[in-house]
Amino acid sequence: MEEIGFDIISDLYLSPDDSFNWEGKATSLYCIVAGNISNDTRTLLITLSHLSKFYQGVFFITGQFDLEKKDNIEDYNKKLSDSFAGTNRVSSLYENVIVIDGIAIIGINGWNGKITRLTEDYYDSSKLDITYLYQSIQKLQKHLDVKKILVVSSSVPGKALYFGEDPIELETQIPLQSALAGDSESKVTNWIFGTYEKNVDTIIEGVHYVNNPYYKRRPYWPKRINISI
Repeated sequence: MEEIGFDIISDLYLSPDDSFNWEGKATSLYCIVAGNISNDTRTLLITLSHLSKFYQGVFFITGQFDLEKKDNIEDYNKKLSDSFAGTNRVSSLYENVIVIDGIAIIGINGWNGKITRLTEDYYDSSKLDITYLYQSIQKLQKHLDVKKILVVSSSVPGKALYFGEDPIELETQIPLQSALAGDSESKVTNWIFGTYEKNVDTIIEGVHYVNNPYYKRRPYWPKRINISI
């Protein structure tokens, strides 16, 4: 049995004046960034490029902070994807399923939790992400090369992961976990998420939920998860 390791980071909330140095911190071949890197595009790109010096692959999804004041979210996500088209070390998970050694990685924003963009119809945006996640999970059930599925969301997947501290907005939001209805073969084993300040590492109904928020905490290290294949 082989184990694949992933370093998890999220919620960096970097400004152009912030310093961020990851030298000597990597513990895995791969890194997953669960959103909220920077609302400054140049800072976001520089940070991902910096991380790529220490990993064979860096996989990221944008969060609400990354998308602040962006007029067209779809175009912006595609622009970010195109920015790394010439390298195989950084990949956007936006509408892009990546398979590594039998593990499929699916990423969404989710648009759940505390709302920061007041100009968007979050309910519809969240439904679109849930539908995409459900359909992607469903399609991978019979995929012979996919043994396990790793889900990445910038938003918190469900109320239980707030441990009683869930924001009021969740009362009107569909939990992202509803997409697991498409997991008929129980291939989803791990779910990495962002946008919550407290550290979570728990198993609910066979799925391992984990985050590793930065929020300017020091010292800050990656959190590693191992997935057996």
